[in-house]
Amino acid sequence: MPVGARSVLLTVAFVMCSSGAEAQRGELREAFELERRGRHEAAARLYLAALTEQPTHLSALLGLERVLQQLDRLDSIVPYVASAIALQPSNRSIRALELRVWAMVGEPESLTVAAGRWIERAPDSPEPYREWAMALVQSGDTVSGQQVLADGAKRLGNATLAQDMAELSVDAGDWYEAVRQWGSAVQWNPSLLSAAAGSLSRAPSELRQRIVGILVAEYDVAIGGRLAAELLVGWDRPLEGWTVLDRSLPGDRQVAVSVLRRFADRARSARPPDGARAQAYALERVGELAAGPASERAYIDAARAFAEAGDRRAAERMLQRVSGRSQTGERAATDAMAALIGVMAKSGKVEEAEGQFHQWKDRLTADDVAMLREAIARAWITDDNLDRAEAMLADDSTVSTFATRGWIALFRGDLTSAGESFRRAGPRAGSVEDATERVTVLALLQRIEPESAPELGRALHLLAQGDSAEAVSRLQKAANGLPRQGGRPDVLAFAGRVAVERGDARRAETILVDALEVDSAGVAAPVAKFELARAYIQLGRHEAARDRLEDLILSHSESAIVPRARRLLDQVRGDVPRS
Repeated sequence: MPVGARSVLLTVAFVMCSSGAEAQRGELREAFELERRGRHEAAARLYLAALTEQPTHLSALLGLERVLQQLDRLDSIVPYVASAIALQPSNRSIRALELRVWAMVGEPESLTVAAGRWIERAPDSPEPYREWAMALVQSGDTVSGQQVLADGAKRLGNATLAQDMAELSVDAGDWYEAVRQWGSAVQWNPSLLSAAAGSLSRAPSELRQRIVGILVAEYDVAIGGRLAAELLVGWDRPLEGWTVLDRSLPGDRQVAVSVLRRFADRARSARPPDGARAQAYALERVGELAAGPASERAYIDAARAFAEAGDRRAAERMLQRVSGRSQTGERAATDAMAALIGVMAKSGKVEEAEGQFHQWKDRLTADDVAMLREAIARAWITDDNLDRAEAMLADDSTVSTFATRGWIALFRGDLTSAGESFRRAGPRAGSVEDATERVTVLALLQRIEPESAPELGRALHLLAQGDSAEAVSRLQKAANGLPRQGGRPDVLAFAGRVAVERGDARRAETILVDALEVDSAGVAAPVAKFELARAYIQLGRHEAARDRLEDLILSHSESAIVPRARRLLDQVRGDVPRS
């Protein structure tokens, strides 16, 4: 029995031991504890004692099954199972146990007879076939398990056991049969679509196009097409998924909207820009099918998705559909315009975004004004125009703007003002990621001696703009211009971390070794050692990584990075799987 399954059965057994008389509860607890400690003979005696008092006690039967299996005497449980079935012939769990025992002791004829008795007692139930097949598969006979399910499907109707047949086909690697069985299962029960998609998503890449073809050609379009679209978006082919889904939407508008929203949610996680574009197409269709505020919101969300995909014209088209509706009222128009201004800023049309902002800001909500002011300021920062960014925030003294003001000061090299602004922004401005980034930079600034460092500011600005390669070079240069005890090792450690993150391990090694040569015992040393270990791992030098991490843990036991170092060391040693 697999370890995971055995663990589950042990847990179930323990929970079930809590019922019944107090004496029997104590006896079963003791049996469970003996079993857990590997004393199987003693545990078996207690489980047998419990069955003498109550022959149908499932917890005792399952416990006895486990320990006798460990003792290689599973066949001796047969009379106890027979007694339990005689008393409770309709008990599914005991019937399943009987099938499992005959399969595990290698008695196929007895297994067939036992399954036949159960089928005779419950002729319309799929459970006997399901448990019979499972018992065969667990004993290693997958082919016979498949045949049992096929016979059951023929007798009860193909859809009844289609899910079981599909899962067994997947386990056997018979993907074309699996897709046909899942198609039948979903056609019979559409709520199984997610389960089908999750199961079939593991299909080898070379078979995927054929799987899509089978679903589209052989099944009702509303079922096969939806399942194919679900698979395609999961395989990071969201635009193909949208093409298939668009042809297979159900006629019921409410159901269609639900299907489209699910697809849009899944497409969001696909690789950009295709994921964002597929999401936008689905949301646009929601806008067409829904009514009132739901339609307006869908168009606005579609506009944002189109903007993320880099299609500003399509984004504007979505927003015009909202702002052009006379029945939507002023609020819908201002919501649409706020979204449009955000789209413009994000897509690089900062000048136009700022112009529209000044025209509309008196009609926008206070939250929209604050959000757009910062979005436009950040867009000017990305556009390398710090003066325009600062001017955008000139008449806004809210706490949230201090974070952006801090970045402007930092990128100019004004470390004192940057630190002060970051402290005033506190941990609540922006997202959790923004706050974490500010805390990291603030900790770095506090260890830098000069109040002004234009070269460092320029390097960090390049990093914010996404040019990490040039940023690493500039950070190195900025570090070499700082005092040895006034920030040089800290900035080098930071530069090394950036190099590691971008996968440039050889360069990271050079930078981090320099950082440790400058100061091997200071505040930056644990970070430098940790990042150097990561660089060694990227280079395949696991022994060097292990040595570095062990040194870090021993030499800097009070450092906050030690827990991460221990986890990474476990991975290097092979004690835990890599994630």
